[in-house]
Amino acid sequence: MKKSHKLPAHTAGPVWGLVFGLILTAVAVGLWLYGQTHQGASHLDESLAVAAALIGVFVAVCAGREIRHNH
Repeated sequence: MKKSHKLPAHTAGPVWGLVFGLILTAVAVGLWLYGQTHQGASHLDESLAVAAALIGVFVAVCAGREIRHNH
């Protein structure tokens, strides 16, 4: 009889967190460039860019640490 409940589970959560963090950081850079180059852009675009960059970097760092500690 197989004891499948005792097999170690490998999840891809940290990898997706790393990918999400990198994508969110790239979106933040795009928002910041848009806010800097267009006359019609408001300060809200720059604030959203900073917030997205902070969240993206935080998620990427946390996921990277989780990947490093699991191996």
